[in-house]
Parts: sequence; C-alpha cells; structure tokens
Amino acid sequence: MTFLNSVLERILELKSFEKKTVFSISTTAKQEESAYLTPVRICKDFVLAGCIIFDQKNLSSLLGKIDGKVDIILSDSEKVIPFHADELNYELVKKSGQLGEATISSICFQTIKKSKVFEFKPNDLTVNATWSFLSQRFRFLSGKRISILGAGNIGSKLALKLVECGAEIHLYRRATHKGNKIVHGLNLIKPESIIVNIQFHSDPMQASFMSDVLIGATSGYPIIDENIINNVKKNCLIVDLGKNNLTKNAIKIAAQHSIEIYRTDVTPAIESYVYEVLKMQDILENSYGKKDLGFCNIVSGGFFGSLGDIVVDQINDPRRVIGVAQGDGVLKQILNTKDQNNINKIINKFEILKG
Repeated sequence: MTFLNSVLERILELKSFEKKTVFSISTTAKQEESAYLTPVRICKDFVLAGCIIFDQKNLSSLLGKIDGKVDIILSDSEKVIPFHADELNYELVKKSGQLGEATISSICFQTIKKSKVFEFKPNDLTVNATWSFLSQRFRFLSGKRISILGAGNIGSKLALKLVECGAEIHLYRRATHKGNKIVHGLNLIKPESIIVNIQFHSDPMQASFMSDVLIGATSGYPIIDENIINNVKKNCLIVDLGKNNLTKNAIKIAAQHSIEIYRTDVTPAIESYVYEVLKMQDILENSYGKKDLGFCNIVSGGFFGSLGDIVVDQINDPRRVIGVAQGDGVLKQILNTKDQNNINKIINKFEILKG
C-alpha cells in the first residue's frame, strides 16, 4: 500500500468517529527514508491523526488528497522541507519566492482551499508535554538535578522551563562555543528570583553526573551510553526526547539497574493545543472586535477599548457586561452617569446581565 493510500484509509477511520477531524503534518530534524503516520488520538470533541514527511513531493501530493476531507489541518510552522531537483513545483516556488526549501506551513496555506489550516509548533508541544510529565511524576521539581544532553531548540526551551521551577539544570552541547552562548542567554532570560543557574558542560559524562533526571535531546544520535547510565543516580529517570538517544547497551544496563526510561508522548500537549485553536477561532469569529451601537461602542475578546467603551463577553451576541474601559487596558473602578446609562441600554437591548 502506498503512503497516500494509507493516509486516505486513516482519514476514513477518523470520519467513522463522527467527530471533528484534525490531521497534522510535520517533519523531523532527523531525515528518514519514508513518510509515516502518527497514531489516532480520540478526544471528547475531535479525533486527531497525522503524518511525518520528508520531501515536498509527498507534501504536494498529500495536500491534494486531503484538502476538504478533514475539518482542520495542523501545519508545522517550525521546520523547512527541502525541494529535490527532479521534484520542483515551480508554481509553489513562484508563490513562496523560495528556491531550495520552504516551511510546511507556507506551502499548506498556499495550497489548501477547503479545510481550515492552523499552524502548530511540534517542538513546543514536546517541551510542554515533557515539563508536564516531569512535574506530575515528581510532584515538584525544585532542587532536582536534571541533565539535558542536547541544547538545540527543544533542549534549550526545556532547560529554561525547568530552571524556572527551581531545578538544577546541567546542559551539554557538542558545539562548546555555541553551547556556552545558549546557557549564558538562558541565564539572562530566567527570572532574577530564581537563584539557581543553568550550568554548561562540554562533556556529557560530567553533565550527567548523579542526575535525578537524564534527558536525551539530540537530533537522533545515541548520546547516552552505558558509561553515562552508570554515572547517574540509581533511581534516575531517563527521558528520550530526540529519538534513539540511547545505545542498545545503555538500554540493557538501565534495565538491569531498574532505571525507568520514558519516551515523551505529545498526546496531552497536542490535544490541549487543538482545544486552544478551536477556542481562539471561536473568540476571533464571535467575540473579538469593536461594534458601534449608536449610543456607545462595545468591545470584546481582548480588543483594547477606548475610554467609555463597554466591555462585553462576546461581540456578536453579548450575554454579559464585564465593565467599562478606562482606555489604558483596565476597567473603570468608578462609573459616571453616562457609563451607567450605556450599560442599562445594553442590558435592555440584548437582555443580558452585568458581570
């Protein structure tokens, strides 16, 4: 069965649940020979699946097949996908103005006409899912010694998120000069109230010494070997983020020492992100904006109101008055007669309640 046929079968499976259908399209830093599907995730209000692809020929064919067959397409906004010399789509090249490579997201927005397209950032979802797992697994992270081998996009963001919880972070990157710069920048960014600093190491063994948590975040090469396994605490937890970050011997030694190895699953993060997308879409379509009622303006959905604008819960069909804008991003604490009269008119017009 071809990859495209397997995608169409997967979409038929999604439709069988009779829920909103979501299909994600992404790629990885580690280039692999063949595109592949990601698991089906069944949620309360929608069902989600997706694929990982590695060239634009697959992407162009894929978009032509799935446009209109799913409700929502999530497109990877972080990563570029290369052209191959014999597979150039010159129409896309002309539209994007890029020859050689383009983001998946830019191609999706240029191509998709029927399904709704939203960008997503898989790396950020991986970081959030990992942080959530560790936070709940240990109940609190303050004081934990956490080693991250790999200081790329994921490792660096995760280091900042973890040190903000008071964890003691030890970071390793093969490129020493760049690694030092990254750690210096992260320590400048973190809140001043956090007294612990991220520490950089040019040696993975040194970085992983006596770790409570050891995280492999390289781009798919086995950085964690048996020597490093023997260097961590006996009850250490290992997280493989970069895929294939452990050697076979390391996995064997970890099992002998009853050291738990975890592969981060982005399920909780991507599910919550889809809900976030749907909620933001609802806000922009039904709540966000400013409307002139003749006697006053109403604003909603986070729209910055001018002095005297009445803030309501949704712009198209308001059901509640929140307050009166002061014009500087906050609500008035003391209302004048005009403010109160405008509120009363809105209450009568829309039959709503004051918040």
